[in-house]
Order: sequence, then structure tokens, then C-alpha cells
Amino acid sequence: MAKKADNKTPYPERVMKTFNKTLIATALMAVSAGSSAAGFLLNETSVSGLGRAFAGEGAAADDAAVLARNPAAMALFDQTSLSLAGTYIDPGVDMRGVSSPLGSDPSALNIDGAAPEAFVPAAYLIMPLSDRVAIGFAGYSNFGLGTDFGDNYPAGTIAGSTDLVTLNFNTSVSYRINDKLSLGLGLNAVYGDAELIRHFGETAPLLNGMIDANLGPAAGLVPDLEPASVSGKMAGDGWGFGFNVGVLYELSKDHRVALTYKSKTTIELEGHYTNDLAAGIATDALVGVGSAKVDGSLDLDLPDVIEFSGYHKVSDQVILHTTVMWSGWSVFEELRGVADGDTTLEGALCANGNPACQIQDGQTLLLKEENFENAWRFGLGMTYLMSDEFTLRAGVAYDETPIPETHRTVSIPDSDRIWYSFGANYKLSDRSDIDLAFTFIDGEEVRVEEDGYVLKSEGNAFLIGAQYNYRF
Repeated sequence: MAKKADNKTPYPERVMKTFNKTLIATALMAVSAGSSAAGFLLNETSVSGLGRAFAGEGAAADDAAVLARNPAAMALFDQTSLSLAGTYIDPGVDMRGVSSPLGSDPSALNIDGAAPEAFVPAAYLIMPLSDRVAIGFAGYSNFGLGTDFGDNYPAGTIAGSTDLVTLNFNTSVSYRINDKLSLGLGLNAVYGDAELIRHFGETAPLLNGMIDANLGPAAGLVPDLEPASVSGKMAGDGWGFGFNVGVLYELSKDHRVALTYKSKTTIELEGHYTNDLAAGIATDALVGVGSAKVDGSLDLDLPDVIEFSGYHKVSDQVILHTTVMWSGWSVFEELRGVADGDTTLEGALCANGNPACQIQDGQTLLLKEENFENAWRFGLGMTYLMSDEFTLRAGVAYDETPIPETHRTVSIPDSDRIWYSFGANYKLSDRSDIDLAFTFIDGEEVRVEEDGYVLKSEGNAFLIGAQYNYRF
């Protein structure tokens, strides 16, 4: 247990005594990201693709939404095309507590629906300028995540709430070299908005006791922590920039393949950091700021992606689609939030030059190791041309998690998953048509062990999408 403060020690030095390391390692954690997808990569760029589990997306070119995967595929369009899509995601992330490091009832850790519902919109426009050149503009999201365990969740130091929204604004050009080979290049401006919150949860009484033991008579100057008190909150937004390139090769009028690459993008998030621990208290894991907002920044690394796509029309009615995708998630090693500029905190414990009340420019405020690994995705889909007006689609895909078992967390209880997808397209007129699709994602049940907490987690999801396509 922590030693009681020596009242003969000068007051500022007693304030700066660090808490028991073992207890702090259990009680306090930096903020971590959470997601209901594999990593937090979103495949939901189109509804036509959703209907076949996004198999062969870079070579299919059913509509303008192909722009999200392969700019070279614009060479297949001979008229201006517009696509507007929206996908509703209902993730079912359910957890059951097995044990708690503090000996509390593990059933208190049970939660259903830790990941909230979401809606992912997208818009695409492709404009052929000549027989060889086409340009395109797109707005969609490739990355996003969300979890919410509530303010009073017992394991609030490792759960809390996480929200990340990204928007990718893309401008692309394609060039047809000859009847078989086309190239494409796109530039991406990615906007990100994130908020990550953690609470003290069931560690609040323990920390209150430790504060009392270390501060002695000065403990009365420090407000008691509640389970819902914030142990760390960082909110911010910012931009990142990257590019994508694509190649489309037409083996014949019925067979084509595509290879695409999307570059790594680093979003520089700028905002503020705060917590409810009294200013003037510092530990190896946390710097108290007393609810003050400290300017901070965090670099969010998004992986590069390589995808091979195949399109094979094997009969007048049947088309097969194939995909192999690699995502370079190993770039996502940690989340580190640092202070922007020097800040002097104010509070009852900040007298006599307490160094814990001085936040230095570049000082780490938030740190969580992630240690993601590169991951693969494999997909097989089929399109059935039932009639001139009606088309059916189906697909299955295997999605590998980038999170190693040893680094699986409560906020990212990710697992390998299998996609089962069905979709349909109906032709409204010679110029317009609509797509509808449904997908069930079946995730494995996994065991999560983090800072002494042990839970079992299962994450499934239902996706429903609609898309409108128009040719000018």
C-alpha cells in the first residue's frame, strides 16, 4: 500500500510523491481507440459493392462508386455518371465479464451494444472528357469507429467512449493507354474528427484513498473522484493528405483485372486534453489538469492499402468477382497525445512552484500502445443478370483482424469475421437505377484480457444500404 505522507517533508515535495506504481498500473490507463470494424477500416464505399461483399470492387465498374477503389476504372465509362449511396450499420458488440482485478462482481462488466449505430454516406461523379481521359470527384469515408460503455462503467479507465469520423475528398484522373490498359491517379484530402473519453470507474474510491494517504492534511483541497469522473479526454480535428493509383487491364470484353494502391495517410488532429484529476498531482500514467483544457495534438496514422480485383463474365447471365486486399496496419503502433505549447495550471496544489503544474510543449499527455499488424481480406462474389431490368448479387468475404491476441483491448475487442452479402439492382429508366443490399458480419467470440480485467466479447453486425445511380 502507499506510504502515508511525512508531514515533515516540505509541502510541494509531498504533493509530488508518486503513487504506488503497481496500483497505478491497474487503476490508470491512457486513452485508446475503439472500433466495431476490422481495425477501423470501412469498406462501405458503395451499395452495389456491398451486395457482393465488396468482391472485385476495383474492376466491377457497375457505377461511379468504383472511383473509391480504382481511378483507372473511369476509362470504362462513356458518359457522365453520378452515384449517391448510404449504408446503415448496426453493430452488435456484446461483452460478458469474467473477472475484475479489484475483486468486484464481474457481471457488472456485462454490456450489450457497446458500439452505437452508424450511417455512412458517399457521393461520386465521373466525367469522361474524351475517349482516353476521364476525371472524377468523390466524397466518402474509409475509416471510422465508435464505442460507448457509459460514464459509470466499472472498467471506465479502459472503456469509456470513442468516436472517430473521417471524410475522404478525392479528385482523380484516368488515362486509357490502349484498348487493354488504363491508368488512374487520385489525390485525397482526409478530414478527421475524434473524441476519446475515459472515466475512473471502480478505481475512484481506491484513488481517493491513495490521494488521502499521500497528501495528508492537504487532501482536503482535492475534490473526491467519482466513478464518472474523467480520467482522460482528448478531442480534436484535422487533415491528412495522400494519393491513390490504379491499373486496369482488360483481358477481353468479358474479363478484366485491377491492381490498386492507396497511400498511408497521417491525420494531424489538433484540439484539447482534459481530466478531472486535481492539477498538481502527477503519476507515471497521468498528469492531473483539474478540468483545465490543455492544447494538444495527436497524429493518427491510417494504413496504406493494396487490392487486387477480378471481373469474369462466365456466361450471358453470370459474372464472378474476386478480391485480395492487404492493409498495412503495422503503421498504427501507438496513440500519443502531446501538449501544444507551455501551460501553467491553476489550483490549490499549485502553490510554491509545484512542477506538476507546469505542462511543457511536447510533453506526453496521453499514450496507448496499439501494435497493430498487417491484415488480409479475401472476397468472392457473383452477379446474376436476371433480366434487362433486374440484377441480383451475392458475396462472401473473410476479414482478418489486424489486432494481435496479446493486444486485444476492451475498447477494440476485434476479431476475424466473415461477411455474408446479398443485393439487387433495379433499372428505373435508360438513365437511372437503384441498388439495395444487406450484409451480415459474423465475428468470432474472443477473450479480452486488459490490465487485469477479463471479458468475453462477440461482435456481429447488420448492414443495410441503398444507392441511386444516374447517367447524364
